[in-house]
Amino acid sequence: MKRFFGRAAVTACVLFTAIMVMSLPFAYAFAGPSEGLNMSVGMLAAALAAALLQGFWFSGVFFARMRYTVRLAGFALTAAPAIYLCGWIAGWFPQRIEAAVGFFAIFLVLFAVISVGYTLYYRKIAGGYDKALEAYRKRAAKNK
Repeated sequence: MKRFFGRAAVTACVLFTAIMVMSLPFAYAFAGPSEGLNMSVGMLAAALAAALLQGFWFSGVFFARMRYTVRLAGFALTAAPAIYLCGWIAGWFPQRIEAAVGFFAIFLVLFAVISVGYTLYYRKIAGGYDKALEAYRKRAAKNK
């Protein structure tokens, strides 16, 4: 049952993204530019940028052996400016330095809290990312 709801959630996210990508050009064509449409495009761009950066830092395609903490730091330090840039272009923030400082502070604090929470949970369940990755590599080497 848990797997069913997980797949349903992923399918909903994919369909929502596809519908947004296909409908935004028509919305601009028929309704014209607006604050709401610009924010929607900014959120879509931020989500795509974050997904690409997540794949870059965590997939293992670009960095085969890297400590998890380094991956987390790399992701945070590249995702924060990318998401801010999307928001700045889309007009999410007032044009004041306090808004930028506030965004980065909130982003980094939330990222740290979520990362620590997930790491503690994962260590309890799997014994840690590095141990789980090492076990996976051993199983993959056996199956070759």
